[in-house]
Amino acid sequence: MATALFDMDGTLFAGDSQLRFCRWILKRHGLRRLYLLAVAPCGILRGLHIFNTERMKRAFLAYAWGMPTEQLQQHCREFVSQELLPALYPPVLEKLKAHQQAGDTTVLCSASPDWWTRHVGAALGFTHTIGTPTQDFERVPFMPAIPQPGNNKGANKLVRLAELGITQAEVGYTDSAADLPMLSICERAVLVNPKQAFARAVPGAEILTPQKNLPSAFALRCVLGL
Repeated sequence: MATALFDMDGTLFAGDSQLRFCRWILKRHGLRRLYLLAVAPCGILRGLHIFNTERMKRAFLAYAWGMPTEQLQQHCREFVSQELLPALYPPVLEKLKAHQQAGDTTVLCSASPDWWTRHVGAALGFTHTIGTPTQDFERVPFMPAIPQPGNNKGANKLVRLAELGITQAEVGYTDSAADLPMLSICERAVLVNPKQAFARAVPGAEILTPQKNLPSAFALRCVLGL
C-alpha cells in the first residue's frame, strides 16, 4: 500500500482557491468590497517586505471579517460543491481515484486555509487533509492567527505530514516549486502544468498538462468580486 501526496491549488484545479473564494464571498456580499480599503495598505507593506507571505495571507482574509462561523462554513460547503469540484482536472482526478482503488493512503496537503480545504478533502475521499489552520473563532477576526509552524507551505508541509507519521511517500502531485520540500520525501513526482524551470528541477517527473480554463484577468476579477 502506497502513500500519495497531493497539493491542491493549481494541482487539482486551475487557479488559486483563495482568490476564488474571495470572489465567491464578494459576489454574494457586495459591501464587503470595502475590505480592499483595509487590504491595500497591507499590500504595500508586503511590497516593502515588511509583511511576509503569511501575514499577507492573514490580511487578505479580511473579506470575511466579522462573518459568523456557521455562515462562513455554509459558504465554504457551497463553494466547494458548486465551484471547485466542477473545476477538477480530469487527469488528476483519475490518478486520485486509481490510488484510492488500490487502497493507497492519499493526503491532500495545501497552503490554502482549512476553512474550505477540509471540505475538498472530505468530498474527494482523501485519507487525510491538511490545510493552513486558523485560530478558533465565533466570528472571523481581522488577520486570523495561524498556529505554529505557520502557513502550510514549503518545509512547513513536512512538519504537519510528520505529525501524521508520514515521512516518506511513493508519489507527490503538485504544480509548484514551493512543493520541492514535499517532493523531497517522495520516490517520484507528477507535475501539473509546471513552469519550465520547475520541470527542469525535477528530472524524470511525469508531466500532466490539463487545460486551465481560467477567465482573463482572473486575479483582478476575483479581488473585485466580478
